[in-house]
Amino acid sequence: MKLESDLLFDWAGNGLGPPNPASGAASPEYLAILAEPLQQLIDDLPEQIALLDEDCSIFVANRAWKEAVTECGYLEALPGCNYRDFCASKAAQGYQPAIEALAAIDDIWAGRRSFWQLIYNGTENWQGRDYQITFHQISFGGHSLLSVTRFDLTEILELRRAQTDLTASLIEGQAIERQRMGRELHDSASQPLAAIGLVLARLKLRSPGSETLAMVDEMQDLLAEVHREIRSISYLAHPPSLKKLGLSHAVKLLVEGFGRRTGLEASFDIVGDPGSLSEAAETAIYRLAQEGMSNVHRHARATRVRLLLCFRQSATHFIVA
Repeated sequence: MKLESDLLFDWAGNGLGPPNPASGAASPEYLAILAEPLQQLIDDLPEQIALLDEDCSIFVANRAWKEAVTECGYLEALPGCNYRDFCASKAAQGYQPAIEALAAIDDIWAGRRSFWQLIYNGTENWQGRDYQITFHQISFGGHSLLSVTRFDLTEILELRRAQTDLTASLIEGQAIERQRMGRELHDSASQPLAAIGLVLARLKLRSPGSETLAMVDEMQDLLAEVHREIRSISYLAHPPSLKKLGLSHAVKLLVEGFGRRTGLEASFDIVGDPGSLSEAAETAIYRLAQEGMSNVHRHARATRVRLLLCFRQSATHFIVA
């Protein structure tokens, strides 16, 4: 591959003459000399790449670009054609990505920017596929060229969507299983515990000895504690509906109900503007509230618990203290 110094030598040696330094425009002969080494440089890259001269004519495109546009029948986007005209024809049809691309090309050549990037959905023969396109002004031999790089993101975005759907499905499955276990625990344990309470009440009436009465009182206290534990676990496993109430109201009711059932002093505060959180983020915060309060109840030996949701400009903080 020739270096830039070799190309400069070719202009003089072959009588081609240098490009016009005042206008910065590269001559057709200069571009012809550039085409072969640049073709070799970009041909094996997986991205679709085209290089435009200052008239926006495509003078080099790699194999991936040529195959993509040929396969879809866009022969007006092959080398030798004008890429700005191609974008303008699509923009005239009201295709928004083409409108934005056309404006970006004009901005770059006017010196208002040197880089532009867009992720968009294809249309017509590219319908159903997602792309990322990048314009980048580059300098070679003191002269400006415009590189256009297009990358097919369809499979990557489909994998991301599948991962998101799978994560949401797993979280939903866990929530359903928790609710089922909470209901079963409450339903299966309530009746035997109530029966034990009745037996202890009868035993207390028939026991004249103070020592026996003290033992019955202790058992009744333990029974009440078991009742509270089961109610707390069942409640945390089957909490107020996040989807129906929204994050703030659902967490508020969750905390209030938890406090009543456990006897803990429980509070929930919000700092900042809630703004708009994604459904996945709201679900994650809600699950953190459930798990946090469950751990407090089981392990912390606490008398009070405070939940704090802080909205900042660049992050959301959720604190269980």
